[in-house]
Amino acid sequence: MKRKLIILLASMLAVLAGLAPVSIAIWLAYQTTLSNAESSLRNIAQSIAADTSKMLQDVDEALVALSGLSYDCTPDDIAAMNTMAYDIPEISDIGLIRPDRKLVCTSWGVVDPPLEPDLPPPVQGFRLVGPLEIKLMQRYGLVALRQWPDGSEIGALIHPSVLIGHLGADLGEYGFAVLIRREDNHLFARQGNVPEMEMVASQTEAEEGATQLRAHFRDGIERTLVAVELEGYPGIYSVTAASDSWILHDWIRMAMILGAIGLGTSVILLLLVLTIMRRRLSLQGELQRSLQKNEFEVRYQPVMDLQASRCVGAEALINWAHPDGRQVRPDLFIPLAEDTGLIKPMTEWLMKQLRNEIAGLLAEDRSLHIAINLSPCHFENNRILKMSSQIFGNSTILPEQIIYEITERGLIKENSGIARDVMKRLRERKSHIALDDFGTGYSSLSYISSFPLDYLKIDKSFVESIGTDALTAGLVDSIIDMAKRLELRIIAEGVETREQADYLRQHGVDYAQGWYYSKSIPIEPFIEFVRAYNGSHDG
Repeated sequence: MKRKLIILLASMLAVLAGLAPVSIAIWLAYQTTLSNAESSLRNIAQSIAADTSKMLQDVDEALVALSGLSYDCTPDDIAAMNTMAYDIPEISDIGLIRPDRKLVCTSWGVVDPPLEPDLPPPVQGFRLVGPLEIKLMQRYGLVALRQWPDGSEIGALIHPSVLIGHLGADLGEYGFAVLIRREDNHLFARQGNVPEMEMVASQTEAEEGATQLRAHFRDGIERTLVAVELEGYPGIYSVTAASDSWILHDWIRMAMILGAIGLGTSVILLLLVLTIMRRRLSLQGELQRSLQKNEFEVRYQPVMDLQASRCVGAEALINWAHPDGRQVRPDLFIPLAEDTGLIKPMTEWLMKQLRNEIAGLLAEDRSLHIAINLSPCHFENNRILKMSSQIFGNSTILPEQIIYEITERGLIKENSGIARDVMKRLRERKSHIALDDFGTGYSSLSYISSFPLDYLKIDKSFVESIGTDALTAGLVDSIIDMAKRLELRIIAEGVETREQADYLRQHGVDYAQGWYYSKSIPIEPFIEFVRAYNGSHDG
């Protein structure tokens, strides 16, 4: 039943994992499309604002250039206005207004008698008024005005189509581009029926001074708007608006493409997850069965004293020889055993095997030790203390002949009082604690400062860099120096060449293990190795 539940949960997770790429692809497509559309709206609004500002600046500069006109409206004055109106395409006519608000002449000639134009009260500087009906010329247009210090004004008549001509942008069926004058909310729009805004749903400041809004309109359509104030002409805004149909126009196509890619990826991922889970569950079942049927064996990796040139013990390793003849690699079944909790009964089995296999050798030579690997789960409670007492308590293996190795690849919380207490009590029995795989895991230095240690094991990845140009080559010396300063004995793993062994010996490393001396071997060959090696050196 538990196996079925695991398969069901794994299948559900696989389905979720399979759907995730599709969802992410569609979401990314939506975000990309939305960002691109908003950027396009902003660029269009900024372009319209820049073009309109440039046009108004040209008109204003033309009016400033006519600052020397006299109220006498001489032929030269008329000619100057006429020439300026001709040179600036946006200007239809130019007129001079005296301080008493009388229009005295235009680019067409003298106004006799002078007329009072129907214009709003004057203000200093430049302003744009209208559209107004210009009765004198029987025209309907905008008036750009520039007031002089004496109260007189010079004005240029601009046809509204000039401003509207800048608003040509394809923003879809329900989109529009307009210019709006804030003081009177007047709109200049290319299309006649710009819908009335009903409510602003949100407003944010966009890039480069633009304002982005989300608004409801009376035609029932929500739109995204971007407003940009004209540079140099405060109160006049370029506004672009687009409906979701325009904004998301490319999304469907992009979503289909990315969705197809995501769907293909999800199928592959689903098959991969299911395959891995089936293999993992199968391996877990086989691991549990093999443990029950005692299909494991202990292999011994000799540990050598580099200075005395003798074997001082071994690291005990669990070897899994599958009944079908396959050798299952430890890096496959040990992590699985740790994840499933099987590592605890496997460690118990290992200790019992050591009691049965190597106790005689350790009793024969008390200088020998045996190293046992422990996982982080062994330090979550006091069970390892009870287990070691029950198994080794009545055996000939002395506590001081046991080294418990904690792997730095597995994470033990440095603030764990239980872990620290377990290690402390193991050491009180005169057993030793070694930090394995130093430098390859989560928190090397914090382990050393947090837990009571006796040995530091240099990982194989650092040892194999000795004599090479690898970036890690210099770290070996640093690790050795640090261990010595901390008064920790050093064991080097993965020694495979004489050059490495000599280097470590010369640099004061205490112990070494690796294929240069021997691979991991069963108990009988190990006993022969110890007696042959130590006997030849003792002799």
